[in-house]
Amino acid sequence: MQPCLLLALALLGTASARHLAAVTSEVAEPELEAEDKDGDVECPLEDEMNALNITDTQSTRTFHYIIVRRCQTFHRAQKVCSRCYRGRLASIHSYRINILLQCRAHTRVNNRRVWIGAITRPQDGSVFCRWSDRSSWNFAYWRHGYPRLSRRFCTTLSTKNGHWRSTRCRARLPFICEY
Repeated sequence: MQPCLLLALALLGTASARHLAAVTSEVAEPELEAEDKDGDVECPLEDEMNALNITDTQSTRTFHYIIVRRCQTFHRAQKVCSRCYRGRLASIHSYRINILLQCRAHTRVNNRRVWIGAITRPQDGSVFCRWSDRSSWNFAYWRHGYPRLSRRFCTTLSTKNGHWRSTRCRARLPFICEY
């Protein structure tokens, strides 16, 4: 069933919002969902997460984030963001947002890296980068020597200095959701 039709049915009360979220995530990002074989999602407990709202001074738009301390693979983290918060792993479009997320994650997470929503893959001798939410790729803060060119990678944000690194998607790390 099409996501727009499901939304209309959910608003009318004839289809559940849970069904809408499940179908929408399958339509939007099938390759990410296909790699997760762990089954149902267990949402983080309150003591495993920290909410953060950041207002962009230029656009006056408020961004909503959840930093989750429970370690997951990239694909599992993406599924938690989708099913539990109706969002995605965070896409970062400015240095200011990057540093604010890095500082907050540094104080909240007992790990040196957290997942963000960037995916990279080699393409014609260079690296193709994209956000899992399909937003525009207009900012990057890669550590020297990154992104890696050898194969498809997921991306982590350093909680120490804010730089991004290519990381194998099966690593289990804390993560940042945006909704």
